This record gives sequence, C-alpha cells and structure tokens, in this order.
Amino acid sequence: MVGKNNKKIARLVNTLLGDGPLKNLLSEIGVIVVDYKDKRTITNDIWKELDISDNHSYERSWPQFLHPEDRKRVEADLKDLVEGKTDYFQDVYRIKGRSGGWRWISNRGGVVLRNPDGSPWIFIGDDEDLTRIKEAQEEASLRAREATILNATIGVITSSLNLDETVHRILEQAQRLVPYDRASVQILHDGYLRIIGGMGFSDNNLISDLKFPYPEENSLSTRAIQERHPWMSNDVQEDFPKFIQVEVDRQTRSWIGAPLIAHGDVIGLLSFDSNNKSFYTHRHLELARAFAGPVAIALENARMHGETYNLAMIDALTGIGSRHSFDLNSRFLFEKARREKHSISLAMLDLDHFKDVNDDFGHQVGDIVLKDISKACEDGLRTTDMIARYGGEEIVILLPETEVKVALDIIERIRRGVSNLKFEGVNRSVTLSAGISGFIPDRDSSLSEILKEADAALYKAKAKGRNCIVAY
Repeated sequence: MVGKNNKKIARLVNTLLGDGPLKNLLSEIGVIVVDYKDKRTITNDIWKELDISDNHSYERSWPQFLHPEDRKRVEADLKDLVEGKTDYFQDVYRIKGRSGGWRWISNRGGVVLRNPDGSPWIFIGDDEDLTRIKEAQEEASLRAREATILNATIGVITSSLNLDETVHRILEQAQRLVPYDRASVQILHDGYLRIIGGMGFSDNNLISDLKFPYPEENSLSTRAIQERHPWMSNDVQEDFPKFIQVEVDRQTRSWIGAPLIAHGDVIGLLSFDSNNKSFYTHRHLELARAFAGPVAIALENARMHGETYNLAMIDALTGIGSRHSFDLNSRFLFEKARREKHSISLAMLDLDHFKDVNDDFGHQVGDIVLKDISKACEDGLRTTDMIARYGGEEIVILLPETEVKVALDIIERIRRGVSNLKFEGVNRSVTLSAGISGFIPDRDSSLSEILKEADAALYKAKAKGRNCIVAY
C-alpha cells in the first residue's frame, strides 16, 4: 500500500503532469518528469530539440541515441537505477540531435516513487545542455595544444643557421600544424618566386628549377604577397585556372599561401597543397599565419648567417678562399691524409715584384692584377684542391692525395699560365714564384711543418731569381 508521503508525491506529480503553465515552465527550465506506470512525461525543451519522443523516455530506449563511447556507461547506470541498486542518476553524455550532430547533456535526477515490485514509478530530474561550454573547452584545449606545438616547432626551426637544414625543418614541422600533401618554401627575388625547398613531391627534381612570375594577374600567390596575409583556395582550378600543376597524377585542389615577412619586408611565400577539394579551413589559415612569422625570421637569420659565413670564408678582393677558410679546412684535409696514409702537398705562391706594380700603376690596378691571377690559379686546379689568399700577395694551395712530383706539374702549369696573362694598363708581365712541400703525414707530422717547409722552398725560389718553383 502506498504510504501517506507517496500519495502526496503522486498527487504532486499528477499536478505537474497536467497541462498548464506550470508544465510549460518546468519544460522550459529543463525539468523532466517520467511516470513509468501511466506512461506520462514532461519532456523538457532540450529533449524536444533533440527530437526524442515521450515514448523513448518512459520506455527507457533513449540510450540508443547516445554516442558509442558513452552508451555502455549510461546503460549500466540506468540498469542500477531500474534494479533499485540506487535511486539517483547523474551523468554527462553526448546524444545525437535532430541535425545529426552531437550535443553534450548533463542529466541528474532520481526515482522518487517505486512500484511494489521495486521498479521505478516516478522519476524527476533536470537536464542542462553543455554543448557550447564543451565546445568552448575543446576549442581552448585545441588552441593550447596548437600553441604548445607552435612553440616547439619554432624552437626546432630556429635552432639551425644552415639554410638548407632550416628549410627542411620548416617543412617537416609545418605538418604538425597545417596538414598537406605537398609544401614548399619560396623566396622572392628579381621578379620571381623561386622554390628553395619542398616536401611531399614524388621527385624533387620537378621543383629544382621551378619559379613563378611575380606579380602575376589573378595569381593566388601574388594576392597573398600583395595583401600581406595568408590566402586560401579550396577550389584551385576555379579560383586560378593557370595554377601550375607540378604533378599531373596528383593535382592540387586546395591551397594555402602564407607570405613570409621579415623585418617588415616580404621575402617569400610558404605554400601548402592538398589533393582534396575543400580541404582547408579558416583555422588552418590562422595557423599558417602564426607559423609564417617565425619561419620568415628563421630563413632571414639563416640567409644572413650564410652571407656572413661566405664573407669569412671567401676573400673579398680575390674571390678565392680566405685565410680563415684555409685555417679551418686545411686541418681537416691534413688529418684525413694522416688517417688514410695518403700523400698531401702544399704550395706557397708569391707574386714577383708586386710592390712595383702597385707603385707604378696604382693600387686599384694592382687589385685587378691580384684578382685575375688568383682566378687563373683557381682555374688551374682540380675540384679536390683548395686555394686561399694567405696574406698580401701570397697564395696557398693544398693538394690532397698528391705527391710532390704531381704537385710540381700542376703548379708549373699555373706558373706558365700566369706569366702569359695580359692586364689592361700594365705594360709588363707579372710572374710568380712557388715553394712546394709534400709527404705522407705520420704521427709526429704537423700542418705547421708542411707550411714551414713550403715557405722555405719559396724563399729559395725567390733567391734563384723568381718566376720559378722549388720543391723542399
């Protein structure tokens, strides 16, 4: 027999379930009341929007609309409720809405009356739609993950000052932020965008000499650079029919181009290609923009380092190696010869009476003479040999895997070629003297030893009357 309190609850439920303003209000504020015995319900506005009928409520069949990852858990909780193991139900789950999308619902409530057999009679609860909150949380979490990835990628791409390595790292790290089938780094120079590195291409030879005119009418790249912000196309053939398709079998359908801006100047473009139409989103566009800034700085730093390195390694006047480059590379070549037990020869060259050339014709003419002779010496060498300006009018040549006899022949050809050179404004020939030393380095040998011996041989050549070669 139902107790006095149960009768009161039953009368209250009858009142709530009766049509009228109270029922409407409860529905609007998210209250749900289910009378399993008489199959009556207050379905709140949330359930109405989800298009879930009253029948699903009192038949407890609504879990069929739950997300697969949530269904098993919710069904287990409902089973405990039905079997009387608990009178309270609380859960947060995803349920499919009318449009087919997933809605996040927070549901809590309890059985306030049970039938004599223990089965639920009256259930009262409330629902709250958490979809927007969850979406905001997921968006915040996504942005936090992207920020973490972006910071990590920046650390990777800025950790090298080698241009080729920097480009490779840029393309490798970019895929963590903007998915692509192919991507390329392009540098703006002399009216063209020239590809200096690519990833995802079936053959990089396809892009080794590829360049695009800038500016070009209706070009997506031109638009991105001129407007100084990333540009996106999800139908390349429609937006720019002249788009150059590098690979016929894998044509670009969607594209993003992000201008690379360093110190206020556009230096190039970072491009992403997808084989799929309508692939990219505005979020991809934002990430491309965020990534392009550090990329531009990394490329500019690598370029400037390369220029600085070249300045240090190449003699500014003659164009051959500098004393610094000789000091660095000669040690490596000497140690290699010692390790592999190969001969190595070194020639020290000095222009004869070069001071007289400067005094008689001026230092500007003297510079031209020194530059032309240095070029002639370089042209007479093999690709494995090393040449550098050692100081003043002295030139040093290191010949790996070369015995003294072979070195003599090489330097002799150079000496003869230089003596036959003609210089504008100079009415005399300019000759050179050379000293050569060479041996197979052993444990006690040193680079300074071979330098000292070649210098001593050069001194003897000058003492012999110049324009000749002496081997130590």
